Amino acid sequence: MSTDLPPPPDSRSELVQFILLARDRGTSDEFISRLLRDYGWPSREVERAFFEVYEGLLGRPIPTPRGGSGELARDAFFYLLAFVTLGIWLQALGEMAFIFINHLIPDSLNNYYGDPSWQVAFALARLIVAYPVYLGLMRQINYDLAAHCEKHFSEVRKVLTYLTLLIATIIAIGAVIAFLTSFLRGELTLRFLLKVLVVLVLDGGVLWYYFDWIRRKPAPKRLRVQGEG
Repeated sequence: MSTDLPPPPDSRSELVQFILLARDRGTSDEFISRLLRDYGWPSREVERAFFEVYEGLLGRPIPTPRGGSGELARDAFFYLLAFVTLGIWLQALGEMAFIFINHLIPDSLNNYYGDPSWQVAFALARLIVAYPVYLGLMRQINYDLAAHCEKHFSEVRKVLTYLTLLIATIIAIGAVIAFLTSFLRGELTLRFLLKVLVVLVLDGGVLWYYFDWIRRKPAPKRLRVQGEG
């Protein structure tokens, strides 16, 4: 009599068995996937389970995409450079707005702000260089997303975008804290209020755009039927 016991099934094999049983009863893969995600299963675990299901049904592994690691490195480079240039031109734009506010509403207690001509030239130079680079990078990124729907679910895209959103959120919180501190101390001035508004407007634009951008779903592509004119 053999004493060998079968290995205990791990959570992923249980998930695979559940998917197979549900498919045998005519449940669609889309419904199964949505059901598991709604029940709390991580998307990555659900995807891996479906990989195993189809590999078992077809009797062969899913083909590995060409240049997978190189493609990830390329995407990471584009995203990082896009978000860095975003920070550069936004900071330059905000600095130019601060210089204008200082000129419009001078501080009688502190008239030294450095050489405004040099500050304006430096901020304008950063804006002229960084903004076109950012636009070009985002155009390439959006083109890749339109051409390759799977890139909408890329971990590189999600992690780096949410990291940028985290930084923008921290900046917005800091601006609000600075505003409330000045208000509670009775030191709030119109000049400081305008600067806080500049930060919140620029930061709010980033938060609004990228929260909407990261939630966008790939547009469904219409498959061409053979023989269709």
